[in-house]
Amino acid sequence: MRARGFTLVEVMVVIVVMGILASLLLMNISGVDRRQAMQARELLISDLKAIQRLATEQGQVLAFDLRPQHNAMQYQLLQYQAQQTEQTQKWQTFELFDIRTLAPEMRLDITPIEQNYPNANNLELIGAQAPKLIWLGNGEAKPVRIQAYWQDQAIGAEIEIDYLGKVHEK
Repeated sequence: MRARGFTLVEVMVVIVVMGILASLLLMNISGVDRRQAMQARELLISDLKAIQRLATEQGQVLAFDLRPQHNAMQYQLLQYQAQQTEQTQKWQTFELFDIRTLAPEMRLDITPIEQNYPNANNLELIGAQAPKLIWLGNGEAKPVRIQAYWQDQAIGAEIEIDYLGKVHEK
């Protein structure tokens, strides 16, 4: 009796088919993560517009605060307290805005745009130690550019916030 088994060609075909299926699965998983990052970027843009409206309507000085976490970045909103006591700090969490978590492996880079403030004298708002993105409560903001990255690849165009607090996609 002759032992029966698979030929080398049959084994090679099965390996190739399994490789193709595995690569399709990995590409699909990667695509889901990238879509989550794109959705997080769109939510960020929506939040930035809402914060601008909120700061202007309530006349409050608000700041965008990034918080790096283990696997994902978070952002929250801070409120400036002009009247500081020994128990309070100048920047406090703004309770009306929930902390948001970006998609895993997503990060934001915020780059200030040079702007002169000839009549400004509050260095807590415009100085080097101040948050990079502040809405000043009078309809103005510290201008910045924001770029979203996922796995160190840029996601979408840069987001620019001008000195009037308006959000623009380049």
